[in-house]
Amino acid sequence: MTTHTWSLIEECGGEHALRALLTDFYDRLYDDLFVGFFFLPHDKTQLIQHQFTYLTNHLGRRPAKGSIAPYEGKPMATAHQHIPILAGHFDRRHVILKDTLLTHDVPEHVRIAWLELDQSLRPLILNRGKQAAHALNTSEEA
Repeated sequence: MTTHTWSLIEECGGEHALRALLTDFYDRLYDDLFVGFFFLPHDKTQLIQHQFTYLTNHLGRRPAKGSIAPYEGKPMATAHQHIPILAGHFDRRHVILKDTLLTHDVPEHVRIAWLELDQSLRPLILNRGKQAAHALNTSEEA
């Protein structure tokens, strides 16, 4: 992981602004016809909080110890393994993220790092081939 000298919270205009950005991002995801159905069964507030702690612990300079809770969510692969997410779904989410970052005037160096982090998670999140078919068949049987 690359070490940055900047703070994600500071670069986004403070904690309130970062949370507002994430809320907008998840509003867009929930409303999207192509990927929204993946998110609808989940608590949006909880997803935003998980995303906030994940990002502040993995992107930019680490916050001072004790100022931000450590990320305690499931590992990315574990959290997404049961969801039949295909490349097109991942790419759509990535475009929505990019658009949201632009809307919120996130500085270019932060946008680049954030989008690179997002792309680095691709192999952990995607279900391909038999794995996706199995996940889809399992969810249909439930």
